[in-house]
Amino acid sequence: MRWTRRRVVLAGLAGLIAGAGIAAPLAGAIDPVRDGADSRVVLASGRAYVLHTPPLLRRVPAMAEGRPAMIVLHGVKDTVEHFESIAGFSKLSDRDGDLVAYPEGVRMSFNAGLCCGDAAQYGVDDVTFLSDVVTDLRARGAGRISVVGFSNGGMMAYRLACARPDLVDTVGVMSGTLEIPHCDGPIRALAIHGLKDTAVPWAGNRYSTRLRCFLRDVRTIRAAAPGSNIIIRQLPGYPHRWTVPGDEVDATAEFWKFARM
Repeated sequence: MRWTRRRVVLAGLAGLIAGAGIAAPLAGAIDPVRDGADSRVVLASGRAYVLHTPPLLRRVPAMAEGRPAMIVLHGVKDTVEHFESIAGFSKLSDRDGDLVAYPEGVRMSFNAGLCCGDAAQYGVDDVTFLSDVVTDLRARGAGRISVVGFSNGGMMAYRLACARPDLVDTVGVMSGTLEIPHCDGPIRALAIHGLKDTAVPWAGNRYSTRLRCFLRDVRTIRAAAPGSNIIIRQLPGYPHRWTVPGDEVDATAEFWKFARM
């Protein structure tokens, strides 16, 4: 009898793993892992995101009701921890008392349509995943939702907002482009792009050997998103990276401000 029950349990687990497909390795720990202000939240799907809770809301969780929340998406081949450290949104979260979520991409990538990495290759449903992140943030009291991303993360920010404009109030994109044929929008977005970006060129690329996909000309994004309000700022001489202290533009501050306008 014990052996029979064990076989039933193992068979059930095998079915769940098979159904999870490519996203299964992403689930990581079954329970959230807490480290100070950050909590790793595992959703019912098995996908996860890191939630940064500022001191104000840790002391008085009820104050999260109606406050803005930001979803921050890393680039391809990057991690939540690394991107959190260079973008610095958690510092602004601590200052202003807003929640910040850092979703984990499948094998360090998001399926933004044509790009990028394993997530696009295997057709991972990142729109549903990020919609679930929004739902979880709403359950915690979040009001306005902004989605910000770098490179592949910026492409995914566009895709989520275009597919679910009802969930996203503002979009921030650094060094990314629109990787779907058209935007169902309308969306409200701020894009910042370096003119010396060779990974995701300003003028696009018919086929990027680096990312293995077509890259849309940034200048054509507005035409693919009729009715949208998309501000595109050029950074002459700027390469493919997030801004750093001493740069002419502070992307983190710009996107944070835009999300509250």
